[in-house]
Amino acid sequence: MLFRRLILSALFVGLCAGLVMTAFQQVLVSPLIFAAETWEQGAEMGGTLAEPWAPEDGLERFYFSTFSNVLAGIGFAAVLLAIMSQLQLSGLMHLSLIKGLAWGAAGFISLFAAPGLGLAPEIPGIDAAALENRQIWWLFTVVITVSGIAVLTFGSGVKRLAGLFLLALPHLIGAPAVDGPHFSHSDPSAVLALTQLHHEFIVATSLTNFMFWIALGLISAWTLNRWVLKDVQSS
Repeated sequence: MLFRRLILSALFVGLCAGLVMTAFQQVLVSPLIFAAETWEQGAEMGGTLAEPWAPEDGLERFYFSTFSNVLAGIGFAAVLLAIMSQLQLSGLMHLSLIKGLAWGAAGFISLFAAPGLGLAPEIPGIDAAALENRQIWWLFTVVITVSGIAVLTFGSGVKRLAGLFLLALPHLIGAPAVDGPHFSHSDPSAVLALTQLHHEFIVATSLTNFMFWIALGLISAWTLNRWVLKDVQSS
């Protein structure tokens, strides 16, 4: 019964958090992407390019964005709820809404903020390092950051110094860098516009992901105590 409740709760929490993310994306992020794509398409005119499939602008693009956000929310919610429930059942932690906020903030730091310090969110038209190198560094940073936060949270005394070292380690190593200019566009005015859009894009995606993770943490903590573990804890 507990497993079934966890799965249903993950669906509910993921749906709510995914819709929160979609709402912020539509208001803050999508206009910047559309603006950057206009410059990118202008640079590609006149060439013969094999274009990969992409959803059409409008409802189709909105549908696929919402669907992917909800799927991501369900996956993260399942992990959060599983860990939260085990910690609470073992007596290591009693989750409140405030602690749910802390869990959401930890998720934001681990999966967005820490990797983003080395690999900033990429707007269309920007040049980036090799994908494989970025993926390896991103995964390494996420794992090490989660470990560092866990040591700081559950460790004591000198052990917490190890947590601080783990948080700093990926950035001491450094993220894969791009050789040369960040934008390949030949028009200086386009580069200037894309640079400004990129700065705005980093802020917009940071706020959007922050709200997504805060929603995940809050709703997961509320659902866990309200329904998932209600009978288990009282029995």
